[in-house]
Amino acid sequence: MILELLLVFIGLVLLLKGSDIIVDAAMELSKKYTLSHTAIGLTLVSVGTSLPEITTNLYVGTRVSTGSDVSGIAVGLIIGSQVTQITLILGTAALIGTMFAKKHTFRREIPMLFLALGALWLSALDGFVHPLEALVLVCIYLGYLYFVNTHHNMANNIKHEIKHKKQKHINAGKQIALMIFGLVILIIGGKLVVDNAEALAESFRVSQSLIGILIIGPGAALPELSVAISGMRKKASGISLGALLGSNITDPLLSFGLGAMVAGYNFEEHLLWFDMPYWLMATATASLFIWTGRRIGRKNKWEGATLVAIFAAFVLLKLFYFN
Repeated sequence: MILELLLVFIGLVLLLKGSDIIVDAAMELSKKYTLSHTAIGLTLVSVGTSLPEITTNLYVGTRVSTGSDVSGIAVGLIIGSQVTQITLILGTAALIGTMFAKKHTFRREIPMLFLALGALWLSALDGFVHPLEALVLVCIYLGYLYFVNTHHNMANNIKHEIKHKKQKHINAGKQIALMIFGLVILIIGGKLVVDNAEALAESFRVSQSLIGILIIGPGAALPELSVAISGMRKKASGISLGALLGSNITDPLLSFGLGAMVAGYNFEEHLLWFDMPYWLMATATASLFIWTGRRIGRKNKWEGATLVAIFAAFVLLKLFYFN
């Protein structure tokens, strides 16, 4: 049991490190080739911090396709990661400082939060997410990415940023090798997490989804925590808020969808009637705080405290009533 916990922790560390290596190398390549506002710039912003969830879901999909039903781990990972981000991480960041929302947050990100959650919930209502339903989730995300990519202000900002960061002497071969190395680390990390999470569920005699929700999900959300705190310290709260909201759009649609496209996922009934509504309630609460004040935190520290309390209540309810 202790060994499995240690291996899950090591796997999470490898997932986080591998994603860092890939994102850093891809950023260097984007500077070398001045890709301006083409796909890679926005893809890195949207997908970078979600690589642990994407890798883990893809590995779960391959395991399910070979007859091992570990889909509960993937489902728990997504729910746990998203609830952690929208409550604990957003609440903690709001307690540290003030997070300001830009205009496009209200007309783009917040509606997409509910669309992503609703699309996932709808596809799982019959207790099974079919690969075709997963394809729809991925297509919704690609449509969102296309919309953001063609958005005038966003495109110009990324083009401006990359032009000013262009570097002439970048070894493309080295960066590609680093990306491959990072991918290998991601694959190893994903395997360690999934295989040992399955063993933990058997040892504790609990559902795989509970391990995913309370252990793997919060662990996979660490990149967002790092980005949020770093953004607050550097007085760039827009980055913090954008990373959190962006991940809550990417993971239910792209990360989950890619894994379920490989092989359909079973969705436990109690997740549909407790965890998903709780996730919706947490998202609605956070969105309300942002919408009413166009910021979260500052003088209203109770908003951050409320979100942290919602997370604590979720953990307690999962441990003692809905496990």
